[in-house]
Amino acid sequence: MTQLTLNRIRSVLEQQFTGKIDMSDYVTKPQEEARQAFLSRALAALCIKSLSGVEADVAGESVTDGFHDGGIDAVRFEPRTDTLFLVQSKWSDTGNKPIDVEGTGKFVAGVRDLLSCRFDRFNEKIKNKEPEIRTALYADRQIRIRLITIHSANQPTHAHVARRVDDLVAELNDPVPAAIGEHLDQAGAYELITSESKPQKINLQIGLNQWGSVEKPFLAYYGYVHVGEIAEWWKKHANFLFTQNLRLFYHSSEVNEALKQTLVDEPEHFWYFNNGITVICDNVIRGLAGSPEHRVGVFTCNGVSIVNGAQTVGSIGNIIGGIPDGSSPPTGWVQIRIISLEKCPPDFGRRITRAANLQNAVSNREFAAMDPLQFRLATDFALDRRRYVYKSGEPEPRGEEGCSIVEATQALGCAASVYLAVQVKREIGALWANTDLAPYTDIFPSELTTARVWRCVLVMRAVDEELQKLRMTELPRAELVAVHMNRIILHLVFQDPSVKPLNHDNTPDSEIVSAARAAVLPVFKKLIDYLEREHPNDYPAPLSKNLSKCERLAVDYKKPASPKPSPSTPEQGIFNFPWNDSPKNENAE
Repeated sequence: MTQLTLNRIRSVLEQQFTGKIDMSDYVTKPQEEARQAFLSRALAALCIKSLSGVEADVAGESVTDGFHDGGIDAVRFEPRTDTLFLVQSKWSDTGNKPIDVEGTGKFVAGVRDLLSCRFDRFNEKIKNKEPEIRTALYADRQIRIRLITIHSANQPTHAHVARRVDDLVAELNDPVPAAIGEHLDQAGAYELITSESKPQKINLQIGLNQWGSVEKPFLAYYGYVHVGEIAEWWKKHANFLFTQNLRLFYHSSEVNEALKQTLVDEPEHFWYFNNGITVICDNVIRGLAGSPEHRVGVFTCNGVSIVNGAQTVGSIGNIIGGIPDGSSPPTGWVQIRIISLEKCPPDFGRRITRAANLQNAVSNREFAAMDPLQFRLATDFALDRRRYVYKSGEPEPRGEEGCSIVEATQALGCAASVYLAVQVKREIGALWANTDLAPYTDIFPSELTTARVWRCVLVMRAVDEELQKLRMTELPRAELVAVHMNRIILHLVFQDPSVKPLNHDNTPDSEIVSAARAAVLPVFKKLIDYLEREHPNDYPAPLSKNLSKCERLAVDYKKPASPKPSPSTPEQGIFNFPWNDSPKNENAE
């Protein structure tokens, strides 16, 4: 890249964002200083415009640069893709001053504060975005976070500088992928301004075997593709293949383990056992090469997003990518649908995405519905004049009318163990995948009674009601903890000494519900104290799905809070209250 490139970037920034970015804090400052600040802010706005697909005026409103910005120069939550964009930018006319380690350090600290909702540490620009940010952070669905650094320097971000952001991304992705880190230099900025599309586009050339087509009402092709070709997609694009998907690739899950086992042990059966992939794209061009009998065809797909099959693609990519050079990859095939959005209504791609993922979400529930135990529970509930809904499509019961298999799974799982409480929060559908084995049989043993199901559901509803009241309290991160740690809190309430002895069929429901309500506040306070001490900068959403951290939490929770120690007494336990402020014993377990 040259000075000419830098001049082109500057020209585009001035054309697109002049008058669309708040520069009121630079009115009294020297003109050159204000110009440099504008270009830096415009770089951040360019990221938002190009990567989230909004207009320049909306992108300009996302800029938060200024004193006390926490190193965050632009913020936007894009509801169409459930993505929270956080950007740090730096402009240099000389093109030789990239973002430094101090800058990324400030950015990472600011992101941590933002994810912890510590808005008192930020300027008014970020405070004004608090409702938008809370919408993302309090969502009970998977939200993706894109952390982006961009600068105008000719050289890429140094590895030791980028590592600050990359380490935070790795932390946020443990155990469930939720974040992407991107580092853009002058070349990256130039690519943004020269791209005709708003979001970054992925173009794929796909070879289809035994292909067919659907002409009306909208153009689509289908067929099957070799796993080796899919592995190449993953190698080149990774999670960026799923820009419009509701899910990224989960590196470790029961679904992926099953995919891996089939691909390694029975690759010839992979097509039969796998649900396939759905691709949407801006347009599809069928190549002239290929057989006239539709045995083989080559299709150029522009603006690709895989909206169904993220786990299939990621698993194939990881497995084949790990095969040593010179070794033969497995010979397997995957069914694929390619849908062109060229002549579709504007919202059609989003509707495809939601429909495909919704159908996947309930598929394992259908396996559970075939278990005779579920039919027996429904029959027994009917004898009590209540409804128990275990099949998809039936209206969910409310209040005293009854409960569903979803509520039963959540309540019984949280009552049973911290492992199941985490799994309920992380991926409830996996608990229904195999009704003959644990963990399903741990939640739904053959001797399960409707009295136990109903009692546990009532406790869960009571705990959820109490947590709603506690969301607006002044306790640190109260709302985040109440939303994201709710199932861990429910587990701790079930294990509370005032509740656990009452969890049997001879206890009146009202008695255990009353005890559970009374236990919520002390459990909540104790948990918040622990999180402030052990995880002060952790975003509670991934923490609530991290089994090892939650198991550690549950073990430490049982340790009594120690009294204020004397100077010679080492601190005991981890749940310690504010008056217990002695230094930690580094050798303590």
